[in-house]
Amino acid sequence: MELSIEQGSGSNNDHLVVGGFDRIDANHIVILRKASYVRNAMKTGNFIKAVSAIILLVGAISAQVRPVGGLTTMSFNKAGFDQSLQNAVGPNVIGYQYVLIKNGQVVSEKAGGVAQNAADGTLAMTTSTPTNIGSVAKFLSGTAMIGLMEKSAGPFVWDPGATLQQKLNRKFFTIVPSVWKTGAKAGVENITIRQLLQHRSGFDDAKANNRNVLGFLKDADGFQQSQFDQREYSNINFVLNGYLLPMYATSSFKDNLNNLVSQQNLNQTDGDAYVRQMAGTAMHNLMKSRIWDKMTPKIAPNCDGTSLSNTAAFGYTSKNDSAQGAISSIMDSQGHCGGHGGYFMSSRALAAYLAHFSASDLIVTSAGRNAMYNESMNPNDRLVWSSSTPNNWLGAKFKMPNVIWSNGIAGGYRSVILRLPQNYYLVLLTNSPDLSVSQLQAAGVNAFIAGMQHNF
Repeated sequence: MELSIEQGSGSNNDHLVVGGFDRIDANHIVILRKASYVRNAMKTGNFIKAVSAIILLVGAISAQVRPVGGLTTMSFNKAGFDQSLQNAVGPNVIGYQYVLIKNGQVVSEKAGGVAQNAADGTLAMTTSTPTNIGSVAKFLSGTAMIGLMEKSAGPFVWDPGATLQQKLNRKFFTIVPSVWKTGAKAGVENITIRQLLQHRSGFDDAKANNRNVLGFLKDADGFQQSQFDQREYSNINFVLNGYLLPMYATSSFKDNLNNLVSQQNLNQTDGDAYVRQMAGTAMHNLMKSRIWDKMTPKIAPNCDGTSLSNTAAFGYTSKNDSAQGAISSIMDSQGHCGGHGGYFMSSRALAAYLAHFSASDLIVTSAGRNAMYNESMNPNDRLVWSSSTPNNWLGAKFKMPNVIWSNGIAGGYRSVILRLPQNYYLVLLTNSPDLSVSQLQAAGVNAFIAGMQHNF
């Protein structure tokens, strides 16, 4: 299944579509045909034929109110959704953009405020403006790992023939180069890839110093056995997951790294830097070649924000900030892209990623999505999704008692992606911190409720 973005005569007609055309339910086509029969019968004056056609038409329309997960088909109040979300976010940030999708199609997209204020040249915010998505980048590298496990094939892959659940239980130390194993603290060797994706590794987010890979692997305060298999959000889990992507994709990758480190006679510190550079670059290229370039259209997440200074959103200290803003580049700070953050994307590009994620098998299959989270799971067992927030209304109306979502915080930037009932997904990005990510999540959920509450 292939998704694309088509553009109509105006921005309100732009939409994500599956298979290169608008998704029109087959039952809707039946209705149109039966309505045509009615018109033809009336034109010819054939009363009996017209009555029969009307009966068939009514039956076809009635069939549209059909069970969907125990509910009847819902209609969505787009105006109510937009008003609620814009009222909650628009007056409270310097700039915002959002896209709501369902089944691979755009339901609504809006932007407001500025991406760059007068001190930076004045640039209006749009849904195509690149902005720093912060830790939402973990969703990119996390889903890439799950998809890689589902679809890995060839002579140099790990775990051939194993199930996704079996592959997730692989201990990550079995696929990493020797430079990371030397001097590692006892217990680190037991951490699985699943636990990295669940923030259950035992790596201590309160670590004060040397917050890099070797620091977490070797230092006394890097790994805590008492926290092992307990959920504690920590960037290092997805720093490692990003580096692991090329290591898991090709079993010979770690051996090649070992040989190169040995040939150059690098000490452990320099060897670690070399491994991270090679793995970080390979991670970006893997996600690009396996996913981003295969999307329709292609997307190009960029981890060098400073190269986008003419088009990207700057981060500001508040909605009233009149000083120059800041734009960051993980390429400047660490020399390569990371699986934990630093990417610049627009809400439209991120929504396109979620469209392919939710309505095709390009990124993960339905089994992979189900393994990441489903309503029968304990929320703490979720994979990749960073947060879970209970909601009584959605629980009562849609049997979805927990909103699963991810968020990003980077300087003045804030970002959230939400998984909502009936295959709706929301992307919401801002470039000032006046609203916390929790407030943005709540605004998104309340807007969804405003768009759905008329059904009950």
